Amino acid sequence: MVIIAVEGTTDAEFFQDLLQHLGIASTQYEFKNFKGKDNIFQLANNHYQAIEQEQDIIDALLIAIDADDPKDTCPIRGYHETDQKIKQLINDLDFDIPIDYYIFSDQEKQSGYLESFLLSVLDETQQQCVNEFKSCYQYELTDKWVFNTFYKQKQYPFDYNHPNFTDLKNKLQNLFEGI
Repeated sequence: MVIIAVEGTTDAEFFQDLLQHLGIASTQYEFKNFKGKDNIFQLANNHYQAIEQEQDIIDALLIAIDADDPKDTCPIRGYHETDQKIKQLINDLDFDIPIDYYIFSDQEKQSGYLESFLLSVLDETQQQCVNEFKSCYQYELTDKWVFNTFYKQKQYPFDYNHPNFTDLKNKLQNLFEGI
């Protein structure tokens, strides 16, 4: 079994769709919803204690986390800071199972969220439409707002063959190989 640590419900729903697309049975994974990025970095979190106690039945752990916007005033924001902190977390966890991670962001800017990642795989026409709307709108719109307003409720069919999915699909296939 692979444990997938996520920040929230939206992340779990995304992974469930992607894993189904990859043909991976739901009996081969379990989600641990940490209810926020900052909670993922808490070593004393109950989810980590449960994983530690069940290492004998867990094949691997994947931690999925947002890069967030480096302009945020909160700690651990931005791709580089998140990357450094997640590496330290993995070292501190010191589990006897393989641990990997994936940082969601806009692939070009290396900032943002799961929603930024999903917007980055839209076709050129949809990206142009979103960018034009954002540029003429009076207020700054986050990728989360754009995604949740225009795509989440419509269940926009993301093309899992888009090159931006390659690294994530490879990580997942490697984690589930041989299980």
